[in-house]
Amino acid sequence: MYMLKVCQCCDAIIGELDEHALANANDVEIRGNVAYSLCNSCMKDLAREHTHNYFQ
Repeated sequence: MYMLKVCQCCDAIIGELDEHALANANDVEIRGNVAYSLCNSCMKDLAREHTHNYFQ
């Protein structure tokens, strides 16, 4: 059984997962036959937002 892998933030289709890859994937949230994760660009945006400069 194949599952569609979709980005949680921008809803872009990342790829698909089969049963064997799904057993090793720990970064996905499964709802129905869709596995949600983050794409590379959303992951980079999230990493950029978490850098705070408190001292100037």
